[in-house]
Amino acid sequence: MTQVQIKIITLFVVGILLGPAYHLYCFAFSGEVLSTMMLDQKSDRWILNDGSIFRISRGISYQPLEIPLSPTDNDLFVKISCIPARCEQLHGTTLSLSTGTTFVFNENIKVSSLWPFSPLSMGPISIPYPEKFMFLIESAANTPNAPPLQLSIKKNVTSPSYLLLWIGYGFTLLPSIWLFRIFRKK
Repeated sequence: MTQVQIKIITLFVVGILLGPAYHLYCFAFSGEVLSTMMLDQKSDRWILNDGSIFRISRGISYQPLEIPLSPTDNDLFVKISCIPARCEQLHGTTLSLSTGTTFVFNENIKVSSLWPFSPLSMGPISIPYPEKFMFLIESAANTPNAPPLQLSIKKNVTSPSYLLLWIGYGFTLLPSIWLFRIFRKK
């Protein structure tokens, strides 16, 4: 092996560490699990923890999850897992985080047609002030037999630096193309 090939392989290994490994660390290993809940029923009304009745004005939703949060819990990471054969029914469903009157986070869930069985993840989400927040997963269509979901919320998740990710993925891609050309000639 020549010195140039050794340097290219070193760049490739640094790229793996700064790109995919760093990305995996941020979303899979950093933070601590705040709550995990199995959601298997849908309705247009729910009785909340304080005894009040929460009514969904348009459509139906999974049971809302009430969690007291504060800025010390930043950043939140939300992961939704479902039964693989029925995940496509979630397309267009809305995930929201609110105080009841003010939305902190509101996003439509898009299920990939290529990987419909993969877990859906959103985040990191920042909490602006301490209060009791409600996670709500609201259906786009009134389908009473919706797939059961597992909602997992992690707090204090490390937000990845996009500059490091770009450098890492670049160091992974460019040397791999160059190495492929070198070994292909031999």
